[in-house]
Amino acid sequence: MNVQLIQPWSVPVFKTTLPPEILQTMTEISDQVIADKNRVCKDGVSIDHGEYLAGQIDSELLVEHDLLEQTGVMGFFLGAVRQFIIQCKCQMMPGFEQAIQKEEWLIQMLTMWIVSQQPNEYNPMHIHTECTISSVMYLKVPKMLPSKKEHRPNDDGSILFVSNASRDVDFSVPNIVIHPAVGDFYIFGAQQQHAVYPYRCAEGQKETERRSISFNAIFQSKTDHDRGKRANQPKAVVRPGDTKPS
Repeated sequence: MNVQLIQPWSVPVFKTTLPPEILQTMTEISDQVIADKNRVCKDGVSIDHGEYLAGQIDSELLVEHDLLEQTGVMGFFLGAVRQFIIQCKCQMMPGFEQAIQKEEWLIQMLTMWIVSQQPNEYNPMHIHTECTISSVMYLKVPKMLPSKKEHRPNDDGSILFVSNASRDVDFSVPNIVIHPAVGDFYIFGAQQQHAVYPYRCAEGQKETERRSISFNAIFQSKTDHDRGKRANQPKAVVRPGDTKPS
């Protein structure tokens, strides 16, 4: 029996694992940025990015793209985003998979930043604006005190994704709580609501940092680009192979 699940009305969360060499490089880059947190970017902008973010977190620092280019990791992230786009588009438009995979997808990474979270800090429910794709990768996860309630063991320090795509509770749930592990890498739509719970560590514990890196991106098919459309603006639905919006 051949089976196909058709679900064009939701945007999935893409999960993969950072290869060891990428994880090591990103950890080293973040160590370098955190050690020099008072410097400014080459354009004169402070690397302290907290005022532009939702998190109730003290240390949120910009990562300049030059560091990614110099260490040779930019291509990995653009490639992962490309996979996310193709999988989402194939789910969005069943029957057009070959055209979607054949299409050239143009991707631009926007801001990248480090979140150096400490106990009792958190990120309230939010989305990301002025972009179409967001992501998070985990570089450090400390030992945390267990949850106060045994029936909710995975809340503390977890990321929460929330959606209202379906109200059918027999076959779907409106949210998922994921406890991160070092090396986890998630990509998701920028309008995807998400939050990060606080956590607790033992008194006197030395390693308490939960470190992640996020970046935003925009994308566009080369077909749309050649038609003069802007990548970061809402547009009519154009199916691969069409000559005009449908």
